[in-house]
Amino acid sequence: MTKEELAREVANRTGVSRKVALSILVSFLETMTESLCSGESIYLRGFGCFESREGRMRRARDPQGDGIIEIPPKIRPVFRPYKDLKDAVQKSLGKKLTIDFLCLTAKNAQRVSVVGPFNGWDETANRMQKLPDGSWVSEIEAVSGQTLRYKYWVDGRLETDPAFPSDSQGNTVRQI
Repeated sequence: MTKEELAREVANRTGVSRKVALSILVSFLETMTESLCSGESIYLRGFGCFESREGRMRRARDPQGDGIIEIPPKIRPVFRPYKDLKDAVQKSLGKKLTIDFLCLTAKNAQRVSVVGPFNGWDETANRMQKLPDGSWVSEIEAVSGQTLRYKYWVDGRLETDPAFPSDSQGNTVRQI
């Protein structure tokens, strides 16, 4: 996305003209540049941190001869994304996987569901199907690279999955 495209999108979302949005965007970028050039860091809560850092000295082959030259360290602008931004990008662009759940401990139960932050702990969202042997199965779609925390909702009580470890809150923890 270019600066002009970004200004157009901001104009569409805010109702201001594209010209005003572009002017604000240019002023914002100039202010950020000036702050970074003066050694200040810029913290945007929920998004990330822009700062200037000194790199390290490097050695490289001299293209003019056969020796080695030392390249002095440079000060570079660096962006460090915060967790909210990382999670949003992962959720949007990460590979989607189908995760299977198998509950073997509720053979006499009437209703079993998989609950967790992925469905707001709603016991009606991911109901499991009972198989003829008494076990329960279900599947959900999740993004790879995340840690899935969940419990089984068995006839009104929450149970952990004995096949995977639990965290300090008693939630089953499963790496995807």
